[in-house]
Amino acid sequence: MRPEQYELLYECEAEMWWFVGMRAITSTLLEGVSRPGLRCLEAGCGTGFNTVFFGQEYGWQVFPFDVAARAVSYGQRRGLPRLAQASALQLPYADEAFDCVTCFDVLCNLYAEPRALALAEFHRVTRRGGFVLIRVPALGWMSGGHSRAVAEVERFRVGKLGGELESAGFRVRRATYANMLLLPLAAIKRKLLEPLGIARDDGDVRLPPPRLNRCLLAALVIENSLLKRGARLPIGLSAIALAEKT
Repeated sequence: MRPEQYELLYECEAEMWWFVGMRAITSTLLEGVSRPGLRCLEAGCGTGFNTVFFGQEYGWQVFPFDVAARAVSYGQRRGLPRLAQASALQLPYADEAFDCVTCFDVLCNLYAEPRALALAEFHRVTRRGGFVLIRVPALGWMSGGHSRAVAEVERFRVGKLGGELESAGFRVRRATYANMLLLPLAAIKRKLLEPLGIARDDGDVRLPPPRLNRCLLAALVIENSLLKRGARLPIGLSAIALAEKT
């Protein structure tokens, strides 16, 4: 990931519509499996905002790690406990050490073979009856400037994400797309405006003006209300799966 993206994440995660909305969707998908005191491994913690959120919102004991020294430095700036620099391909944790593993927009940076190794490691460190929650960017044809800025090598469909989790030994409990309503606008930006030089192509992580930020968040709020009713969104810019180690 380009160095400036870490600073943008650090500045935007608390308030930017995408992060706020995705945290709400995460909470919905975790209903029924989350409980206070869970030991959670956060794989690819980035600048660490989710680590703080999981601890404050859910009462989890979170073990964050990231392979990038720059990301770890931001986590240290937040004062994260139990922070480590490590690779998902060779986790420095014991078998069945965690109740859950979360991994958001990280597996997209790995090709198929190392991605399978990472999922195998997630399976190894998750206790029986524990779960993983994985989010990845979706729809290969939606690759654009942001994909290059964050070093994506692959975007997923929900079925592919679920299949890889099943191959690693997990049982998928729920899988869905997210960020569906704004897909047409994103497609116009990435496939028309960026190539024409009308829109920036150096990443999407920027805090918009307050009114626009609220409008964009409203789309994810609507989607989250559908997910709360058990819906499975048929398409979107993100794919999310909750899976259990049986």
